[in-house]
Amino acid sequence: MSIRKVARWPFVAALLVLVVSQLLTDRVGWLQSLWWTPRLLLAAFALVGFAMVLAIGWVLRWERAEQWRSAKWTAAAAVVGFACTWGDWGMPKERDPAAFRFAFWNACWMRGEAAPLAVDMILSWNADAILLTDPGSTFSNGGAERFAAAGYSIARPGSFAIVSRVPIVEARPVHEARGQKLARITLETARGPLVIDAVDLPSETTLHRALVMRNFASAIQDIRGDLPDLIAGDFNITRGSASLHEVVGDAVEAFAESGEGWGGTYSRRWPLFAIDQTFVRAPWRPVWSRIVDPGLTRHRAQLVDLVR
Repeated sequence: MSIRKVARWPFVAALLVLVVSQLLTDRVGWLQSLWWTPRLLLAAFALVGFAMVLAIGWVLRWERAEQWRSAKWTAAAAVVGFACTWGDWGMPKERDPAAFRFAFWNACWMRGEAAPLAVDMILSWNADAILLTDPGSTFSNGGAERFAAAGYSIARPGSFAIVSRVPIVEARPVHEARGQKLARITLETARGPLVIDAVDLPSETTLHRALVMRNFASAIQDIRGDLPDLIAGDFNITRGSASLHEVVGDAVEAFAESGEGWGGTYSRRWPLFAIDQTFVRAPWRPVWSRIVDPGLTRHRAQLVDLVR
């Protein structure tokens, strides 16, 4: 067999994995690890690999048919890679100054000595409401007083916290079992009520995600009540996964819908995985979203502008 054909095999395999995993996402438990392989790395490997083969063929003056095949594979890798990573990046967008700004951040049990820096960062977002998972000592060392001075009130439903400039009508834990957590928060905004479900799901990589979400949806079905306007949290399930629909229903993911920049949230230093997400349901709509580096802990934060 021609060495020219063999040279393309690794990149054909990467492209095949990218396509198959994109179609299946996490529906099949023993194949879900393929879906978790960062889309960006698979797409870049295939595209750069085919481009290198094309360049080598041009330098070594391969037959025109071989060069043409390499060019077609390179073009296919570019198209497939672009399509499979479409929801993970976005172009700059105009801000709506009248929008309601929401922020979510998994603070990962913030330590007391880092709390002042965390408060500095949160206040810099200028959000109307901030949802925190595992806030830890965020409000220590004068943090609560600084939020109050900036016009925020604080409520702590279970392992979450809501920091809000608008009235907090309700903030209560709903469910906590087997590492699955849910809290219901209702805010009274100038645009009408905003109902938020805060979610935190297990991080064990061996868990069958589709099964976890089915069990979670079943556990909260009778105690959750009506579907909320927002579902936000650390799902430990990457953006675009089929299993997410078990809990978020017809909601759209804010970054995939209206994001700008790169959409990865974990890890903070190398954000290849989009596991921290905000889902929005009508009558609310996301019009802008950005993932920001808070400079602390393991997760990046998500900012979302909402209109109703």
